[in-house]
Amino acid sequence: MRYVSAIYQLNSLRMGIVHENNIKGKPTIFFTIASQLPESKQKVTKFKKLSKENYNCIAIPFNHDDGEPGDNYDIIQYYENVLGIDFYFTEKLQPDHLFFQKFGKPEHNFTEYHFDSDSNFKGKHND
Repeated sequence: MRYVSAIYQLNSLRMGIVHENNIKGKPTIFFTIASQLPESKQKVTKFKKLSKENYNCIAIPFNHDDGEPGDNYDIIQYYENVLGIDFYFTEKLQPDHLFFQKFGKPEHNFTEYHFDSDSNFKGKHND
């Protein structure tokens, strides 16, 4: 399976549709996040480091049971100003989103979806 933007339509809140041409050439990790958890800052540090080490990291606010508060503007402000995320992050996704249907539902916050440098799905991992 490949990540193809036309199918999964993951909309980055700052950079538009997450397009495979923009992530091709480096391995990519999509990861779910619940920003308000106490461990979120610590967990995000891992992905900030990976993004500087030749990985594309893309945060997916996971809205399970309305667990990700606020609207898209609130998410942008919190992710950039509090968590310090300077890479792609999408609008919040519901558990039934096509991305999760195809690549597996998150088992908890910080579930990782790994893709190789050609956007081929390699597997789902839980930290």
